[in-house]
Amino acid sequence: MISGAYKGWLNNIIAKKHSSNSITFSHDNIYVVPSKSGFLFLFFALLNFVIGINYQNNLILGVSYLMLMLQISALFYGYMNLHGLRIELLDITSNFAGQHNQAKFRITPSSDVFSLNIYHSEFLKLEFQNKHFSTKAHNQVIKLLMDKRGKYQSGKFKIQSSYPFGLVNVWSYLLPDKVFYVYPAPIKCELEIQSTLEADTDTGVKSNRTDSFEDFSSLSKYQKGMSKNRISWRHFAKSQELLVKDYEGEEQSISHVLDFHKVEGSKETKLSKLSYQVIEADKQGHEFALRLPAIYIKMGSGDVHVKACLEALSEC
Repeated sequence: MISGAYKGWLNNIIAKKHSSNSITFSHDNIYVVPSKSGFLFLFFALLNFVIGINYQNNLILGVSYLMLMLQISALFYGYMNLHGLRIELLDITSNFAGQHNQAKFRITPSSDVFSLNIYHSEFLKLEFQNKHFSTKAHNQVIKLLMDKRGKYQSGKFKIQSSYPFGLVNVWSYLLPDKVFYVYPAPIKCELEIQSTLEADTDTGVKSNRTDSFEDFSSLSKYQKGMSKNRISWRHFAKSQELLVKDYEGEEQSISHVLDFHKVEGSKETKLSKLSYQVIEADKQGHEFALRLPAIYIKMGSGDVHVKACLEALSEC
């Protein structure tokens, strides 16, 4: 009960002082204590002191005083090692389950920083340990390995150093407000696309309409995100200019629907197959919509649309 109350009190203090996407270390947000090796070092210093008193040996007493001074100096040097250091979390990239998400930090030391480590309280793996940074700014990438799909908060990062000699433990925290996604791991399957006319309702009606050259009413310049299927390759061959075909009846356009209910398997299997189909449909240049049990994403294409679909799959 007391332990739980203490942890809650400590977490509230950390949240008040460290909730930010960046932090500059100073006296009010750096914590310093002897490490396990430091406490062992102090134990031997005390043992030498007791032996020196009992045997009235000034040499042993001098060694114990020297060990004590070394430990005290280590506390000051450890504190000064992180003092003035600025760390900013720039972004955490989204990725597929089982692959590495990347946390991108910008580290700006005021002087040389030694033995810098960054850990996280929840995520499985962080590859950033015992780094040395000079006075110029550095961009550092940390790899996070996530196994389960979903939407994640960036959570609490711990910045730690054991400089010098491993006798001290110096640390601080960073609690950013970044959000990132872990997409369902793609499972290769057949890409089945249902072509429909996207009307006022989400269901649409089936259509056999084709993108023939005679069906369009005008041409416009190609812009990023437009379907590659609408490109007029005949005009490109003549003028080397990318133009897209604008069809008559803009209120109804062909939509390729990826439907959760038409995919076989368990829920997680369906989401993984749809994840693959979203990627494959984009590669093939299709404009497509995504129908999930609780959400319908209208027809679109391009990176922004793919990202929106993958994020919806992560949260389904």
